[in-house]
Amino acid sequence: MKIKDEELIQGCLKGKRKYQTELYQKYEARMYGICLRYAKDRSEAMDILQEGFIRVYRGLHTYRGEGSLMKWMDRVMANAAIRYISKNKKISFQEDADLERLLKGNDVVNNDSNANDIMSLIQLLPLGYRTVFNMFAVEGFSHREIAEKLGITEGGSRSQYSRAKKAMQKILRQNEMI
Repeated sequence: MKIKDEELIQGCLKGKRKYQTELYQKYEARMYGICLRYAKDRSEAMDILQEGFIRVYRGLHTYRGEGSLMKWMDRVMANAAIRYISKNKKISFQEDADLERLLKGNDVVNNDSNANDIMSLIQLLPLGYRTVFNMFAVEGFSHREIAEKLGITEGGSRSQYSRAKKAMQKILRQNEMI
């Protein structure tokens, strides 16, 4: 029998390990996907996932029940990924990415492309492009929020997003996906 989110929340707030485990198992795959969009590889995504779930458990008391728990957790996990990147990596914001170098030897897409293929392509983007692209296009952050979180200007965020979009279009064309 599946436990409803309300019961999971109450159990987690009481610090009961059973409910924490259940919450983790219920949302692990989705949250891992969010982490993977920001991470350079699966190992880094797992580190972000663990850090993100700690933030979920510690911040669960702030969830007000407005909107779904899953969407709230999506935002917490994305913020955990952004914090992880900001703390552990120097994000460089490129004028123009060397896409030829990035794509050379990266045959990640075939005719049966799917979400995993797109994920692999997003991971080819330089960290700065990838981070802004994920934050804006996938997570729905505004350029103002991105600028605040990454310590850049709104114009810088818009510019990186525009360049990331162009880079993704080029990658998709080269892999005959568009």
